[in-house]
Amino acid sequence: MATFSKTANLTLLALQSVAASTVVLGTAVSVADKLGGLVYVRFGRRSATAAGAGANIRIEASSKTSGDNTWYPIAIFTTAFATAEAEALTGTVNAGQKVCTLASTTNLTAGDVAFLDNSTIANSEWVRIKSVVTNTSVTVEDDLVNAQTSSTLYDSAEIYPPIQIPEGAIRLRAVADGSLFTQAFAIEVIYSTIDGIA
Repeated sequence: MATFSKTANLTLLALQSVAASTVVLGTAVSVADKLGGLVYVRFGRRSATAAGAGANIRIEASSKTSGDNTWYPIAIFTTAFATAEAEALTGTVNAGQKVCTLASTTNLTAGDVAFLDNSTIANSEWVRIKSVVTNTSVTVEDDLVNAQTSSTLYDSAEIYPPIQIPEGAIRLRAVADGSLFTQAFAIEVIYSTIDGIA
């Protein structure tokens, strides 16, 4: 039986904050010697205020090893932009915990994807709400990766289905186009590759 060799957790856009009305171009990476792979995209709110229009997150492939006039979109995700819910955590929720304490749970419901916005952006994370105790806490599906102290939980976060990297792609990049999105937002785009078959 064939065994695939893979490389995981590579970065197209590191977890970062994108300023209002800004476009961020990720660094191009070569996938010319790869058999394929998957791209994983996550979006989070950093303001509860309605943002005017959706941000467009593009995953692009190039047919050439260099040059910037050969980018073609293989996927475009347009985010929601309506008013979001923002609730501050009360106290510290340690890594490895699932229960996030909140003074208010207004508009938060089981199944919501949320973004825990940490003052150190790299320690922020995405969660999916499993259950809600009204005006006390939410329980999330998976343990937190990082301790969250005085972080803010925003609903209206988005986690998209993985995108296949075409076998014929030479280069790959991600673009976070927030040109019409009038509030700051968080973005993370990572990818994995199939490097060979043994």
